[in-house]
Amino acid sequence: MEATSPTRGVLTLAYGHRRFIQQAMYLGMSLQLHAPDVPRTLVSDSTDPKLRSIFTQVIPHRPEFGSGVRQKLYLDQYSPYDETLFIDSDCLALGNLDAFWTAFAGQYFGVPGFRYLRKGSTDPFIDVDFVLDYLGLSALPKFNGGTYYFTRSSEASAFFESARKIMDDWRELRLAPFRRNGPNDESVYSVAMAIHDVSLTYMGGGGMWTPCGYRGKLTLDGIRGTCSFEKEGEIRTPEVIHFPGEYIYCFPYVRECARIRKQVGEGRQGAAALVRSYALSVLWQCSRKSAWLSDLGRRSIRVYRAATRSLRMRSSNS
Repeated sequence: MEATSPTRGVLTLAYGHRRFIQQAMYLGMSLQLHAPDVPRTLVSDSTDPKLRSIFTQVIPHRPEFGSGVRQKLYLDQYSPYDETLFIDSDCLALGNLDAFWTAFAGQYFGVPGFRYLRKGSTDPFIDVDFVLDYLGLSALPKFNGGTYYFTRSSEASAFFESARKIMDDWRELRLAPFRRNGPNDESVYSVAMAIHDVSLTYMGGGGMWTPCGYRGKLTLDGIRGTCSFEKEGEIRTPEVIHFPGEYIYCFPYVRECARIRKQVGEGRQGAAALVRSYALSVLWQCSRKSAWLSDLGRRSIRVYRAATRSLRMRSSNS
């Protein structure tokens, strides 16, 4: 009997609020454009028929796995692939992803990064000294969870089981809560990686980067697949760029999502939506330099979201 080749693919999660589903669509379109030969699977509770044309496969979201980022601790139980690259839905792909498969070859779990937290380090989500002493560890990996690599293997299964046990014991380990759903996935996976002796994988200026804390200009072309910005005194040129949290208001993200959408034939974003996004982006950019404007920006966004929810409810009831 002829052996089948190992399968590789991308996995992402998007459920709940419509904006998360929309972000996943833009990620899927960017993958269609730059990595068309790589299968892409979405885990979602959405029934939007467009998802079936953007993703190779749509898997039903399983609410029993928990809310919020707890879902990211069950990636192994969602993935249909032998080798999986998980990419957060608020990312854009800018290349064919070959660099990721090469960088993680031979590993059962991998994360791009290079920093470690040691005795005396501080972190908003981990009591570093306590965790190191409590578990007898020497260091904890520090990274952004925009991408994770893992294989279908007994080693990976044991790793994920450890991560889920850490999530259950998060209060005992003094991990800080994140968005009222327990700790974030980075904290849990960091402890699991230290226990299982899994090192970070440095991918240089490429790989996956967030623009968090960038300086100067962020150059992004979602069609050509180019991006560059200065961060920590170095130029980053990510193949996957992650716009976490408030960074989705960064106008280059909104602009390139609209361009990618048009390029792959999914229609174009209306001028009014782009103008609104640009106004929010200007406010957000100003808020990065002023605490008062930052508070005003958050309040404005809350008011805007409440107003749009109210309008949707009125239109659905009419």
